[in-house]
Amino acid sequence: MKKIKTLGLITLGAAVMISASACTANNAGDIQNNNSTKAVNEKAAPSPANNEVAQNRLQDDFYEAVNAKWLQSTELPANKVIIGGLADLDTDVKKVVSGDLAKMAAEGRDKSDDEIGNMVKFYKLAADREKLNKQGYDAIKADIQIIKSTKSLAELAKNQKDLYFKGLALPFSLNLLSDMKDATKNALYIEAPAPVMPDKSYYATENPQSEVFLGLYKKMLTDLLVMVGESDTEAARIAGEAVDFEQEYIQYTLSAAEASNFESFYNPKTIGELKAYSKSVDLEKFLIDVVGKVPDHISVMSVKYFENLDKFLNEKNWDKIKSWTYANFVLKSSSMLSDDFVNTSTQLGRALSGQQEMTATEDTVHNIVNSAFKYVVGNYYGETHLGAAGRKDVTAMVENMIGIYRDKLLNNDWMSEETKQEAIKKLDNLKTHIGYPDNLEDVYASLKVDGNKTLFENNRAIQTIITKNNFAKLDKPVDRDEWRMSANTANASYQPLTNTITIPAAALQAPFYDKNQSASQNYGGIGTIIAHEISHAFDTNGAKYDEIGNMANWWTEADYKKFEEKAKAVIDQYNNMDYLGQKLNGEMTVSENIADIGGLMAALEAAKQLPDANLNEFYKSYATIWRQKVRPEVEQILLTIDAHAPNKIRVNAVSANTDDFYSTFNVKKGDAMYIAPEERLTLW
Repeated sequence: MKKIKTLGLITLGAAVMISASACTANNAGDIQNNNSTKAVNEKAAPSPANNEVAQNRLQDDFYEAVNAKWLQSTELPANKVIIGGLADLDTDVKKVVSGDLAKMAAEGRDKSDDEIGNMVKFYKLAADREKLNKQGYDAIKADIQIIKSTKSLAELAKNQKDLYFKGLALPFSLNLLSDMKDATKNALYIEAPAPVMPDKSYYATENPQSEVFLGLYKKMLTDLLVMVGESDTEAARIAGEAVDFEQEYIQYTLSAAEASNFESFYNPKTIGELKAYSKSVDLEKFLIDVVGKVPDHISVMSVKYFENLDKFLNEKNWDKIKSWTYANFVLKSSSMLSDDFVNTSTQLGRALSGQQEMTATEDTVHNIVNSAFKYVVGNYYGETHLGAAGRKDVTAMVENMIGIYRDKLLNNDWMSEETKQEAIKKLDNLKTHIGYPDNLEDVYASLKVDGNKTLFENNRAIQTIITKNNFAKLDKPVDRDEWRMSANTANASYQPLTNTITIPAAALQAPFYDKNQSASQNYGGIGTIIAHEISHAFDTNGAKYDEIGNMANWWTEADYKKFEEKAKAVIDQYNNMDYLGQKLNGEMTVSENIADIGGLMAALEAAKQLPDANLNEFYKSYATIWRQKVRPEVEQILLTIDAHAPNKIRVNAVSANTDDFYSTFNVKKGDAMYIAPEERLTLW
């Protein structure tokens, strides 16, 4: 699945991170019949009349009132799970890039051997669905035979160097990121494999719907295994064992709520300490084989998983391990095979997300190209469709927003001078990535596509080069200029381990940013996004990292206690909000809620300084960028795993915490949007 939040990378929103192949959900009927969403002070907002544009007052439900016409007139397409906001930007980018790739392919751009040429050559392989449909699963037959002929866990481990890069290895994943205690150096992090379903709660027997989820999962794997030649009975056996094994190990992994605290990922162990976790497999040999050397230390992200490793990773459990490896390999390979494999491998996601039709073939092809060439795609998109002028304009907004933050920190009334200076130091050292990088990393020039080989073979070769290139950076200096989000990504991020914000070119589109909009509207759009990412440097995660990304305490004891009190107030306010008949998880979403509140307040300050400031336009622009239609099943997923509050809450709760909202829209006590002045949240 695609995770909403990867280690150290805090994204703006989850909309474009959700795909049908990654979605699970609760019962759709329960959600559709529940209209108990409440406004920020828990007073229910008026319901729109059937077949009419909603009549909500701005003072009672700002989100619904501003977006009423769009919400009433816009249909959610059968092949989509989310539209509006970031999802629409993502759709637009895919359409533009897909059109450009088709045109370049027709013009013979693939004849050149540069990055763009190889990208187009790869596109032609992915777009030739007729050829892929004839090939079926030929590309993975040899690997299937390797798995089926492997007789033991020891035999699997013996060949792990080759198997790891084929996706057939032991159930571990490796990440290369800054060392949290020495952010100038790259360090290795080891983790459990990502589950197919969104969160461990979906596998738990105490979850009344887990039987349905797991049944759908087993059916999908069974269907795929039949397609690669297994009998119905044998396919059902292998699929059942595979899911059983995943259910077995998943109980020891971090939940989405636990993973929202980045500090929990940093558990450095010596190679001896890591090796001691297992008597069944040699973890030291695994690292030497795969990475090429033994690091000084490796951080264990899920300690509980490795402490219990031998309970599920042992020779007695070999049949289940083998079945999991086999089924998992076929599932992960399916996107590079024929249309029937693509269709079958996404059936779990479509069933549980409520997606009624297959994703368009054009989008499937785009996703394949982007998975291998995303930074090449990103640079092409940024240079071609944003350009230097757009990047310069947004960079000026970023610099202005940093200045606003500097003033807010200096004029803060609850931090000591000592802490203020440390906060300013962090702000002054903030690295900003705007639009697209100036240069591509050298490794992308080495990604060569062989037109005589299959799409699957080419993809494996490319992914192997990229992975080995990352491992080669181990113990070497961190390059803070390196982008960790491609320019064609319709999102934005903050990276606490490098103290970097990234605003990709794909996010710089209407309604977030448009040179034809007023400055007030742009500050209500992209301005709040920029300020949101800056705010992450000072949220409950960011507050624990210094100006270069070291996990270090730069606060006085008294100031940090005050900060914790303010964070607790945010948690409490959001814990008391109802959405879809359930309470929000204020603790899981606290870092994003702090960034939303701090970001809106900073952007508001910038808008107020404009000579033609229009706060009506500012707030309405903010409400517009978060408008969204989402399948109810997916909303339930997001409530379980997403560190962000629902979009409606992001608009209503955040706006209602700013004093200017009340004077701009004449909001008074008794209105559903009203929060008493003493209960409004302020941070900086």
